[in-house]
Amino acid sequence: MKILTVIPIAKSLFKGNLTYFTSKDVRAGALVDVPVRKKIIPAIVVSSQEIKTAKTAVRKSDFTLKPIKGVRMESFLSPRFIEACEEISDYFISTTGTIINELVPRAILDSPPSLSPESGPEFPGENRRRYSSELFQASEKDRLRFYKSVVREEFAKKKSVFFCLPTIGSVNKISPKLQKGIEKYTVVLSGKMTKKKMIEQWKRALEEGHPLLIIATKSFLSLPRKDLGCLIIENENSPFYKSRTRPYVDARKVAEIMARFIKIRLIFGDSVARTETFFKEGRDSVPRMFLDAEQIISELGKKTDDSQNKSGAKKPFSVIGEELGGKIKSVLNSGGNAILFINRRGHSPTTICNDCSKTILCEKCETPLVLHKESPGSKNAKFICHKCLSETSAPEQCPYCKGWKLKTLGIGTQKIEEEIEKEFPGIKLFRMDSDTVKTQKQGDELAEKFNDAQGSVLVGTEILFSYISQPADITAAVSVDGLFALPDFRINEKIFHILLKLRSLASKTFLIQTRLPEGGQHTLFNNVIKGNISGFYREEIETRRQFQYPPFKLLIKITKEGKNEVTLKEEALEIEKKMKKWSPLSYPAFIPKKKGLYSRHILLKTEPQGWPREQRELHQMLASLPPTWKVDVDPESLL
Repeated sequence: MKILTVIPIAKSLFKGNLTYFTSKDVRAGALVDVPVRKKIIPAIVVSSQEIKTAKTAVRKSDFTLKPIKGVRMESFLSPRFIEACEEISDYFISTTGTIINELVPRAILDSPPSLSPESGPEFPGENRRRYSSELFQASEKDRLRFYKSVVREEFAKKKSVFFCLPTIGSVNKISPKLQKGIEKYTVVLSGKMTKKKMIEQWKRALEEGHPLLIIATKSFLSLPRKDLGCLIIENENSPFYKSRTRPYVDARKVAEIMARFIKIRLIFGDSVARTETFFKEGRDSVPRMFLDAEQIISELGKKTDDSQNKSGAKKPFSVIGEELGGKIKSVLNSGGNAILFINRRGHSPTTICNDCSKTILCEKCETPLVLHKESPGSKNAKFICHKCLSETSAPEQCPYCKGWKLKTLGIGTQKIEEEIEKEFPGIKLFRMDSDTVKTQKQGDELAEKFNDAQGSVLVGTEILFSYISQPADITAAVSVDGLFALPDFRINEKIFHILLKLRSLASKTFLIQTRLPEGGQHTLFNNVIKGNISGFYREEIETRRQFQYPPFKLLIKITKEGKNEVTLKEEALEIEKKMKKWSPLSYPAFIPKKKGLYSRHILLKTEPQGWPREQRELHQMLASLPPTWKVDVDPESLL
């Protein structure tokens, strides 16, 4: 008879391990079924000992031991991976079972594939394994070339490569390019697969004796391939590596901890990496490779005509400025095409009443309603809340004062579409935003139609970068000015990344249309136009140093929602008093009310080097908060 200590794999149910008994020979790493609160849930065995050696502890326990219900898989996860999950859970103030639940697909947990005990290759000798990390910053074309050389190098060492991507769309886009020539030794995994195919691919990934290239999203990082030699985090700057819901795990940090525990090579790759990654890799003096934007864009083979269109304050406002309109006309006359970027979908992001000066807000979320039209120039319109997705008919009168002087403000994709049709009647016009592209197939088809149409214009939001890879004659940012108003410390990096990606799609002309005055944000625009990535990083790092943002401080955001705004403020005040030692800052969410609930944040800044081992007091205080408070370590946004 054996006593098993197990980690229940469930979301936020247990803060500690549980103990059961069994007559079977079950080892650490096995996947078992255990009874918990009248339910049967999966659990990972972390230790096993004979009941004879544990008799004293069993007698003193204040609970009755229960037997496990069965063994799903004798060897499911490696002990090292489990240890890594324990550190990951400590970092993100979660539980080990919750972390494993995040990193193991549900289909695999429910139906783990049956494998032979000797399946798959073994780990290389311990003395030949070591952890290293590096950053490769280059164009996508150059990155793919580099990754292929890494795969060849690792295969020669009889090691496999895990290539991690942030979204299913990026897996579908990159995998055909990366696996060319080695399809036989490539396994592609994504959450869109059927359960049957996912299990088949998982089993194949474990049983194949030859080293493999595994292309997958973050939910497959748990795949226990024993010969893994390199882990690549591609599109490192993507916010989709961070979970949107609890436990708010960041797959980039997961990769770092995993690579350190299993002693493998870790590579971060992107055209523009996060400022934190750039700073860390330089500070630690580890191998890294950087290319400036001129090199990143040089793959197009043509020098772009870069410019800023600065609308003068005295000129009447026009969505399509004189310079941009002239460039588009010239390109279309020659049968070329153009891509116009705007950061908002819909027609007009804001509607105000000139009688009472109020903004028309969503009743549930208290956010500005966005005007959407059925088609360009159409009088049929409706208001949509982009937070709760509620829809209402567009009123002719102000809902507050009943006045008639409603005025729309701001620019959305539909408004640009409308202006382009006025300026260039009969033009081949395409729009790519989340209203027109809801599936991968729709995005691919729309991109193909645009690429095949001569003399065409594509108006799109950031979603266009997921589908458009073929350069256009002209690309332009119609307006990014509004983004600078967002009070988020990552916003400059986000804008810089967007503009650089937009410039990389221009084969002849790249243009930024702005009404901002000289200085300030224009420095960022100039860095984009000059291709000065290192210049941008120097300025951004200095700004973050000045205001004590990452990488100089670790941010921890605590959030609570409630129906009563006054009560919520009082509860936040109590937390502030308890955490006075860490100088907390309490503030309402950028969208203060969503779906009838108010949101309030408390922000803490602490030293990143000692977290969490040297800051147990703060860690314990955060871990003991009621579950109604959400704790987000290293948040993607403060809003």
